[in-house]
Amino acid sequence: MEFTGKIALLSFLLLVGAATARRIPKPDISIGLNLDHDTATGSLGGAVPRVRWDTDQVSVAGYFDVQGGIDATLTDVKKVPDTYVWGEAKRINKASAIALRGDMNANEPDAIDLNLRINGFRNNLGLQVLGSADFQTKSLAVDKVMASTSIDKPFGIPGSLKINPRYDVQTKVPDATVGYSVSKFTSFKADAQQRRFTLAHTFGKKKRNQIVPTLSTQGKELSISYSRDLQNGSGRVTTTWTPDDSVALKWSDGDWDATIRAPLEGCFKYTGGSVKFSMKRNVGLSLY
Repeated sequence: MEFTGKIALLSFLLLVGAATARRIPKPDISIGLNLDHDTATGSLGGAVPRVRWDTDQVSVAGYFDVQGGIDATLTDVKKVPDTYVWGEAKRINKASAIALRGDMNANEPDAIDLNLRINGFRNNLGLQVLGSADFQTKSLAVDKVMASTSIDKPFGIPGSLKINPRYDVQTKVPDATVGYSVSKFTSFKADAQQRRFTLAHTFGKKKRNQIVPTLSTQGKELSISYSRDLQNGSGRVTTTWTPDDSVALKWSDGDWDATIRAPLEGCFKYTGGSVKFSMKRNVGLSLY
């Protein structure tokens, strides 16, 4: 199949949206400032330009809504930009919603990643199927099947129970996560495949503090994260401590995201290894 034929399936949705919309939306352009520094290598980051363009959502004969877009990111001046083209068709009614999305790497247009999502009963039940369409072999493949269900007040107990079974078709490995929210301030989550248990609790005045201990029985690993919302809308600070690994401090404030990470030996001893510092910010640009 020729190159034009390979992209026809996905770009069709883009053409429909662009041709039938009342106006052509302007692209969303941003410059990501990634100031990464490693004390061991002395490396620095730089600017990462990103251009995103989405069509308006358009109804097709009142049965489906279609939309598409292009996402291009320049990560290396010596390489072509990472460019992805996507298209989506969806239908929503009172009882259920179904959506099919396709994503294609424009630099490697031999396959399309497919994402089928079905929700019903006021989003209490959901099914997601991830797969791909290969143009060379002219075949479809299913990679993962994921389901979700939510039950309020299970067995009459206050709270909400969420179950997410998953199955990897390629490796034939079943998996599941189970979450339970005691209240809007306390929740539990268990991951069967990774054998990981997480507890999240929000506390303090105005509920600005949150502590999240995570225990993995598979590798006998323990980590504790403590987060706090700063006053006057100054963002959120999160400290994550992982014995025999690292301690990390992250400050997020809108478009800003700064992180400092230092390696640890044991619980508190700094190993003297490289300390990594990262600061990222997206700056939006307008053409008109």
